[in-house]
Amino acid sequence: MALEHPRGSGDGCLTVAIRMPVRLVAFAVVLPLRLLWDALATAGRATSAGLRWTWRRLLLPPLRVLGAALAWAVRTLVVIPAVFLTRYLVVVPLVALWRYVLVPLGHAAAWTLRMLGAGTGLLAHWLLVVPLTALYTYVLAPVGRAVRWTLLTLGAGLGAGASWLGHYLLAVPARWLWRSLLVPVALALAAAVVFFVRYALVWPLAALWRYVLTPVGRGLAWTLRMTWLGLLWLVRTLVVLPVGFVWRRVVVPVAREIGAALGHAWRVTGYVSRAVGRGIAWLARVLIAVPAAWVWSRTGAPVLRAVRAAGRWYRRAVWQPVKDAVADARRSLRELRAETRRALFGDPVGAAERRLPPRRAGYEPGAFGPAPATDAADVSEAPDPADALVASAHATQALPRPAARHRKQPGPDLAKRRPPTHR
Repeated sequence: MALEHPRGSGDGCLTVAIRMPVRLVAFAVVLPLRLLWDALATAGRATSAGLRWTWRRLLLPPLRVLGAALAWAVRTLVVIPAVFLTRYLVVVPLVALWRYVLVPLGHAAAWTLRMLGAGTGLLAHWLLVVPLTALYTYVLAPVGRAVRWTLLTLGAGLGAGASWLGHYLLAVPARWLWRSLLVPVALALAAAVVFFVRYALVWPLAALWRYVLTPVGRGLAWTLRMTWLGLLWLVRTLVVLPVGFVWRRVVVPVAREIGAALGHAWRVTGYVSRAVGRGIAWLARVLIAVPAAWVWSRTGAPVLRAVRAAGRWYRRAVWQPVKDAVADARRSLRELRAETRRALFGDPVGAAERRLPPRRAGYEPGAFGPAPATDAADVSEAPDPADALVASAHATQALPRPAARHRKQPGPDLAKRRPPTHR
């Protein structure tokens, strides 16, 4: 932050005078707000993470199971019975009614109406159409032609006489009256009206507009324009210039300094808030995380390693022999069933392709690898499982802790496991 500005930077004395007080006040006001904001943001992120974890781990699985159960119940108790009842109580009866009742009745009604229509059309043709056609062709058409010829002949004679009378009794006198009387009278009246309108109305009105109204209007317009310019000059001088000066020289610098002070205070309080957060995190790590890690490494980790060792011993010493024994029993039972079926009913068609492969030397039925080479004496000399568990736990504690998590490498016991046989 530059406290001193060189000359010519454009900052006035008011800006330099209020800069430091405004920044101090802004820092004092913004610091609690920034700490509160960061605390609320951290709490909000923690709450959001907790709610998401609660939803995913605690609420969503039961709701998913409940939804599946409700869907199954609705499908089993509502949808399937409703579909069954609808199909056999509504759809099947309606289809049967349509197919075996309505369709035959419709076909019968259509055939009946078609036959009635054909009979009615035949009767109408021979009882109405044929007689009316003959009446029109042999009676009405000749009578109409004779009447039309008579009317045309009489009309031609009467039209010629009426046309001659109308020409010499109406058209000739009317044309003479129009040319000799009406047209001269109309022209004289029009000239009189034009003279009266021109010298009694147009010239007085034009003189009034040119020598009276126009000068008066121009004077009024000049007066109003000067009045408006004077009002504008007064408003600009007494209002606009002082307000603009105050805005440029007071309001804008003060607002700019207040905004810069708030931004500076927000950034500085961000550094302070980050330092406070790091201090709280350091205290939490020193007072909570480190003791908890020490307690876990001294108590929980050995117990967990012992439990894992016990699990591995149980898998090798108990579960794997039992699994092998169950597999041997199942294979023996299948072979016995196959031999019995073959002895009673013979080989089925295609049994040679589906028959199990022959045993190899050193393999037992149902085993997952070669037969062990130890005998009863070796078994009697095997170490005690409890001693093996204790030795494995001490060896696990004596091993150095790995620098990073990695995939578990298969042990020597996993390498000796035999591949599963065909079941």
